[in-house]
Amino acid sequence: MTINLICDLDGVVYRGSSPIVGSGAALAHADRAGCNLVFCTNNSSRTRDQVAGKIRSLVGYDADPHQIAGSAEAAAMLLAGTAATSVVLGGEGLLDELGRYGIEVVDDGGEALVVGLDPALTYDRLRIAVEVAAGGARFLASNNDPTYPVENGFWPGAGSILAAVEVACGRKAEVAGKPYEPMRDLLRSKLKPGPVWVIGDRPDTDLALAAAEPDWKSVLVLTGVTTDPSAADPPPDLVSADLAAAIAFLL
Repeated sequence: MTINLICDLDGVVYRGSSPIVGSGAALAHADRAGCNLVFCTNNSSRTRDQVAGKIRSLVGYDADPHQIAGSAEAAAMLLAGTAATSVVLGGEGLLDELGRYGIEVVDDGGEALVVGLDPALTYDRLRIAVEVAAGGARFLASNNDPTYPVENGFWPGAGSILAAVEVACGRKAEVAGKPYEPMRDLLRSKLKPGPVWVIGDRPDTDLALAAAEPDWKSVLVLTGVTTDPSAADPPPDLVSADLAAAIAFLL
């Protein structure tokens, strides 16, 4: 029987471009102990290769792209077979995954709109996205996190961009990432028989992800968006100061 560790990244393994102390050694320890490590991120701006490379460069753990479960892939899986073309308000991660699943990215007039974190957002691209959604195209979002943690605070996340589109077009998007079913489907494809622990810093995504599955448990770490565990909703099964302490306890 294998312990499955579903590990969030931003606020757990690193913050922005800074590693969280002890996270690399903890991941290596879990790997040596035979754990099945899966990295689950709602940040759709990077490809799987880029995410694995960031883990390797920042914390020294030799992550493989196949270990990455991202909201970009969850969105592409959700859209596959229902639309041949899509407008994208998002980064390279979404473009890459939609291509992998055979969906052509177009500048305007697509059968679908997919919204994610878009570091290159402009008003003109926002306008086009609103027009596509208002015109009745299938409307998806990689995730709806309002912020994500960086070294010195928090930056607007995909949910902030999504809110602008939803308000302007008068529709709500289908959301693919944590804690929603499309992401859980993607994660289930990467799990092995055995207990499942979700380690994260955000109650509304990481803890809610675990709470939605009857046999999954959660660990809240205090290196990201949450500093007061007593206010966490849903509540975690365990609270740890950081990833290193969480893995030491679970193993």
